[in-house]
Amino acid sequence: MKSKLDNFLDRDRKLRSWPAKRTNQRIVVEYLSTNFAEGVEYTEAEINEIIKDNHTFNDHCFLRRELVDNRLLGRTSDGSKYWKIPLPEEL
Repeated sequence: MKSKLDNFLDRDRKLRSWPAKRTNQRIVVEYLSTNFAEGVEYTEAEINEIIKDNHTFNDHCFLRRELVDNRLLGRTSDGSKYWKIPLPEEL
């Protein structure tokens, strides 16, 4: 059975497009956030590489901002460190 998420992934399970609907955008960024481990501090370069490895439309900066804006990744005010914020059901 095909899920809403499948509409935005290629056969390698990489994000291939950005959804127009906000509810689908949330599904996509939550999926993208599963590539980050809790309790690990990442540099911006590490975040960018993980995002680049998991999408195909060449806009890692946009996706990084979406992860932060959706409170799936936290970051220091200077952007030097990032970390995963667990989803409520993961607590």
